Amino acid sequence: MSKVLVVDGDRAARDALVTCLKFVGMEAHGAENAAAARCWLETDVADVLVLADEIADGVSTDPGRSIIVLTRPTISPGRVVERVEWLIEERRLHQDVILTFGGLSLDVSAGRVSSAGTEVALGHIETRLLAFFMGIPDKVMSRAQLSRRMWPANVRVAERTVDMHIRRLRLALAQLDCAGYIQTVRCSGYRFSAF
Repeated sequence: MSKVLVVDGDRAARDALVTCLKFVGMEAHGAENAAAARCWLETDVADVLVLADEIADGVSTDPGRSIIVLTRPTISPGRVVERVEWLIEERRLHQDVILTFGGLSLDVSAGRVSSAGTEVALGHIETRLLAFFMGIPDKVMSRAQLSRRMWPANVRVAERTVDMHIRRLRLALAQLDCAGYIQTVRCSGYRFSAF
């Protein structure tokens, strides 16, 4: 489970963001100032720090940790959560991780998927899509949700761009006789399932 430390003197904003992060399945903690953050970081580790701009200079940074600095007026907690999820996903893609689902095995860092001794190379976005899907089997995701997960919050893409990458992923999985894992759910989006 990914850990996030939110450092913000505005208690309401800090608590709202911590609640949102917990809601999406992260271990989130809050600190009201740089001293409290430093104390917390001495005994625990955080994958991502979310810092209010007035506190950012007071917290030492670790090169292995992602940091988001919030400026006032702050963006919505939902957008911050999307950015945190994107950073964690990017970090996971650069680790030597092998994900499995049914007969599929995905080497995330190499961007290669295999099944029954056959291996296929994937593009960057297709690798991210497959890794994301493998982590949430049987859950329906809309094009908009997938778009927000695959690209940073400051990048806008058309919903049809998601369809294009889904098509590419299906073509790659078809070479492994696993294209049926990606299912279109009419009027809703896509689901990754073995059923």
